[in-house]
Amino acid sequence: MHARPVLIAAVLGLVIATSAGAAVDVSSSVGFRFLPQKTFQGQPASLSVIARPSGVRCVPTIRYADGASQTLKMTVARANRASWTFTIPAKARIGSASATVKCGRAGRITRSFAVVGPPAAPAKVLVKKSGFSQRVRSIQREVSYGVVLSNDSPEKDALAVSVIINFIDSTNRVVATQSETISAIGAGTDFYLGGSTTIPDSTPVSTLEIVTRIGGQDMAAKLSPPTSDVLVQQALYDPGWVGAVVGQITNDHPTMLLASAAVYTVVFDASGNVLGGGKGYSSTGGLLPGVRAYFSASSGVSSIPIDRAVSAGVTVLARYEPTS
Repeated sequence: MHARPVLIAAVLGLVIATSAGAAVDVSSSVGFRFLPQKTFQGQPASLSVIARPSGVRCVPTIRYADGASQTLKMTVARANRASWTFTIPAKARIGSASATVKCGRAGRITRSFAVVGPPAAPAKVLVKKSGFSQRVRSIQREVSYGVVLSNDSPEKDALAVSVIINFIDSTNRVVATQSETISAIGAGTDFYLGGSTTIPDSTPVSTLEIVTRIGGQDMAAKLSPPTSDVLVQQALYDPGWVGAVVGQITNDHPTMLLASAAVYTVVFDASGNVLGGGKGYSSTGGLLPGVRAYFSASSGVSSIPIDRAVSAGVTVLARYEPTS
């Protein structure tokens, strides 16, 4: 007769205890306030949590795809918040990583995020070398110029590169200006820009002033076929001066047709100094993969003395098309 009230009392006690436990769980908790979905090798990252009650001590541990771990400094949650900034190791394994934050009686929480390779360096075009040669013909001064441009980014092509070349006399006066637009300078490559201009009043040029600007950038793409057998030739009907830079290009694309090729060249002396440069084209007529063709760059080089010209650098900007 007395057993039933005892059983009811025990059940009520269990319900009360369970309710009290739930109240404790609600008042003690930890959750991520911020954690990036993607991080980069060798780059800074941050995370933050909301922890209740305030004042608990929180310690995060980062675990990478290869099992390596990184424990961050203990931080006290002030106003229910704790934050950290840390650096993803440069050699951290690429893949899925996790962040686990333990905050004492507030509990613990784990969330995954991705580690990827370092961000691509942006394209940046620098003037590596420049120079010029000049001669007077009739009443005009002709100037052949050469500029070696460098894009040091290993992954990004520089697109729509604008180049302004000012020709300066001994009084620092601009006596002529030439502008060029280059469709693309490949990632991690040098571009040999050459050309010529005339100085109407025949004022001697003392130096060049060069300004570059990038119009855009994109991931590296196939831009240039290789060149070989490059020669600096004397002008046939103008002895003592350069007539052309000649050589051959080869379509090394495995599947595409080399439809056309614009050729740029810079001429150097024995010490590697820039003497000038020029432009030309290759009449490829559509080169199949593995086929080679002759090129000649003769425009702009006629002011370069042949006795000083030793070598030339060549850049070919190609347009590719499907073979069928």
